Amino acid sequence: MKLILDIGNSSVNWANEKKSKFISQGSFVYDKKNFENSLEENIVLTKNITTILVSNVAGQEIFTSLDSWAKEHGCLKLWQPVVDEKFKGLNTNIYQTQDIGVDRWLSMVACWEMHQSSLCVVNCGTALTIDLINVERGVGNHLGGYILPGVDLLQSTLIKNTKNINFSINSFPSIEYPSDTKTAVNNGAFLALVSSIDRVVNGFKKDSGRLPKCIISGGNAKLIESLLEHKFEYIPNLVLHGLLITHNTSI
Repeated sequence: MKLILDIGNSSVNWANEKKSKFISQGSFVYDKKNFENSLEENIVLTKNITTILVSNVAGQEIFTSLDSWAKEHGCLKLWQPVVDEKFKGLNTNIYQTQDIGVDRWLSMVACWEMHQSSLCVVNCGTALTIDLINVERGVGNHLGGYILPGVDLLQSTLIKNTKNINFSINSFPSIEYPSDTKTAVNNGAFLALVSSIDRVVNGFKKDSGRLPKCIISGGNAKLIESLLEHKFEYIPNLVLHGLLITHNTSI
């Protein structure tokens, strides 16, 4: 039995896996100053868990805290994937491997495993990422991608750095014309991200003559999905699925 962790910049998605099935899962916002305590409060380790699969984009200090927590619970084995330039027909060799975040790569691996077609993969977290894969003769080639501030970060940055915009916003998915400042900040953030995604998808269609399979994931995915021009399939926890796929391939 495995515990699978996707450690992002502000939150953790997790799942307990048995025989390639997620038997329980959840997510939580963590305390960067006391990560071990956040783990202890939100995850129950049973004696059946022998291995922890980890995707971590939050830095070495967070990983060190995870390692200490695992050792406190019986020296559980920690496993991290390494970006593979050629993984099961998915090529990411346009990058040096250290240039692409492991979470982006794992999301693409999960989508490629499911569909093996041209893909647009969008992840909506603290940052919003867009990645394109073009398929030729059964091989998927990663064309590249974009990293943007997520909707919450766009809104909070504007509020923090402007004198007369000093209110809190509860994100509501809309790109309608706003009639007040608060709505303008909200809708402006969504407009920026929705327009970016739509442009990427339409650009791929223009260049290739076909639409890619569009997949969206992440904490704010449902908010953004409803506003997009093209149909996106919502698949939660892509990174967790990618972790399980890469680990099972490595053993």
